[in-house]
Amino acid sequence: KKVKGRKRHLVVDTLGLLLAVTVTCASVQDRDGAACVVAQACAKVTGLKRLYADSAYGGQCAMNLEKTHGIAVEIVRRPSNRVTGTFVVEQQQLWPEAPAKGFVVQAKRWVVERTHAWNERARRLIAHHDRSKWAPVAWVWLAEARMLATRLAG
Repeated sequence: KKVKGRKRHLVVDTLGLLLAVTVTCASVQDRDGAACVVAQACAKVTGLKRLYADSAYGGQCAMNLEKTHGIAVEIVRRPSNRVTGTFVVEQQQLWPEAPAKGFVVQAKRWVVERTHAWNERARRLIAHHDRSKWAPVAWVWLAEARMLATRLAG
């Protein structure tokens, strides 16, 4: 998620609970920030088998993550971009189905976006005034802890 001058790279589970977070400057590409956050997630969660990511992490980045960490990286693409990243077989369908128009829920991609939205409720995460590298990461973990404590309290 872009915050003025910084980006948050998150790895979450299928429920949207935070597994790993890194904060980089905004000039760092998503694919360049992925290696560090995935390494953190793999170190914390040893049973990590599959990683869903959007098209910004596709190509060489996904192959490097698969090779380095031994996890399957599945790129979830937009429905209008069906041709990209698919294999061509000898015989294609005669009438392929038309791409959906309008809003379409994209499987597995919305989970991390929902986590970003949950974190944005914390006023401290909207604007960063800290110059240290550890403070923004700590604020994300504190926002997640507060959210989980609120859920447990009922």
